Amino acid sequence: MTARDGTGFGWPMDSHLHEMDFLQGGGEMGRLMRALDWGDTPLGAPQSWPQSLRVTVRLMLNTRHPMFIFWGPDLIQLYNDAYRRVIGPEKHPSALGRAARETWPEIWDVIGPQIEQVMDGLGSIWQEDRLIPIVRHGALREVWWTYSYSPIDHDGGIGGVLVVCQDVTEQHRTREALQDQFRRMTALLEQAPGFMAVLSGPRHVFEMTNAAYRRLTGDRAVIGRSVAEVLPETGAQGFLELLDRVYASGEAYVGRRVPLVLDGPQGEPPRRSFLDFVYQPIRDAEGAVTGIFVEGHDVTEHVEAEAHLRLMNQELRHRGKNLLGMVSAIATQTLRGVPQLGDFHRRLQTFDTANDIITEETRTAASVPALLRAVLKPYGVETGRIALSGPPTVIGARHALTLSLAAHELAVNATKYGALSNEGGRVAVDWSAAGGRFRFAWRERGGPPVAPPTRTGFGSTILRSVLARDFGGEVTIRHDPEGLTCTLDAPLDAIRRAAEG
Repeated sequence: MTARDGTGFGWPMDSHLHEMDFLQGGGEMGRLMRALDWGDTPLGAPQSWPQSLRVTVRLMLNTRHPMFIFWGPDLIQLYNDAYRRVIGPEKHPSALGRAARETWPEIWDVIGPQIEQVMDGLGSIWQEDRLIPIVRHGALREVWWTYSYSPIDHDGGIGGVLVVCQDVTEQHRTREALQDQFRRMTALLEQAPGFMAVLSGPRHVFEMTNAAYRRLTGDRAVIGRSVAEVLPETGAQGFLELLDRVYASGEAYVGRRVPLVLDGPQGEPPRRSFLDFVYQPIRDAEGAVTGIFVEGHDVTEHVEAEAHLRLMNQELRHRGKNLLGMVSAIATQTLRGVPQLGDFHRRLQTFDTANDIITEETRTAASVPALLRAVLKPYGVETGRIALSGPPTVIGARHALTLSLAAHELAVNATKYGALSNEGGRVAVDWSAAGGRFRFAWRERGGPPVAPPTRTGFGSTILRSVLARDFGGEVTIRHDPEGLTCTLDAPLDAIRRAAEG
């Protein structure tokens, strides 16, 4: 049995869409639609609505996705609870049963032509992440939407438009913030002094490089190409093998002062560089290696400067030895027959030994243990009679020369009068650099009984005056019966500054 609804559509009497059944449910909007006097709208009573509209309304009311309907020549509006939540009180509930142009004057220039396109049968509309500001809570708000306009069929034509939409403002702003952050990070990487590159996949395809990397490689076109294509000369130098190893093992590789030779532009010779760098594997969420991050510094100038400094040190050592030889020869001629001539020569030799240690370094500094081992070698440091104990402390050239001369004077005194003048004596030499203080101690035990000297010699002057002055500290000398003890206590900051400078 079939009934007529006045629109030309037949409805089975037992259909769930009979009369007002299609407006059942639908939450708050279903209640409002059932309560609205539709006879006062161009749409008329729901019993007269065409089947396609009824089906679409029922679908709309029973989904949680925001949906909206424009119907008929006046584009009368219907919407569901999900859509109600994304519009402000200025639009709801006044938009229900009202013409679209009256509800959306602020955006009609945007949506009007789109609705017209669909109503004219010219196809659907799809917009993604589109800015369409609307009045919401008393102000015109910037709102981004992803939506579609689809036709609703009626009488062989288009009766209305179904709008399926989503307010994506939060997602849009989050994405913009991430993009801004990415742009800032990219700008920082681009300006970084060290070279950087991102390689993708087992072929090591360039995804990103910064300005320093492009300068290093001679501004070659690299993006989207593999290392083997762009830098073929690196294969024979072992770099491709290193990349393969890092990609396969997932273990980073760190290179120091590694030479790299790249072909120059046409007509120019190859260019040799020295690099400090790391190949760091990039992993996905499951921990699999997907690429390699390359980061490093061109240290060519440092390596060349160090080489130049070594040459200068060798020249200084040579000239220093010549100068000391000349002074020794003059002293021998001048002081011939003077008893202290031997001591004078030994002091010159101490200066020469300290100078050798200092000029072996690439800076004007020396290691305390290396310095003391060299100075005390003739006095038994290798036989165990002199025991050295302390950390690998580095001191500047001036401090090194003073400490070497002081150690020499103490050793000479111990050989003549102290613990090294018999078979059973021993000397313990220790130092520390902690708590802001540098401490040095010379302790003799097992030698003959010790008594304070009756006069002040050159050695005592070196210890009490020069050592204390140069280190800016305090020197204490005790002539205990069991053996001489000499200690130095000095502030560490000035010593470290001198070693670094």
